[in-house]
Amino acid sequence: MAKPSYTDQGFWLRLIYMVLYWLILNIALTVFGALIVVVSLIRLLTSSKAEMLSGWLTSVSMFIRQACRFLSFEDEEKPFPFQPWPKVNTDEQN
Repeated sequence: MAKPSYTDQGFWLRLIYMVLYWLILNIALTVFGALIVVVSLIRLLTSSKAEMLSGWLTSVSMFIRQACRFLSFEDEEKPFPFQPWPKVNTDEQN
């Protein structure tokens, strides 16, 4: 007879990581929202694309996706800082 999952130490460790990543995800969403506002204002006022900030937007959105996949049990790998920060391909950005 199999043990219930709540007796598994790995379950509780993952639960702790999930709570931490939920908090980090909320911070990342706030940063993402602030970057959207800044990029939009730059675009509105100067009619030019903020390349560096757009790259940050892309990498933060990739991190958010990784964190959501971990939180929804789609992926067992923990995102940053257990993996490198998501890199942005300049070809993907254009």
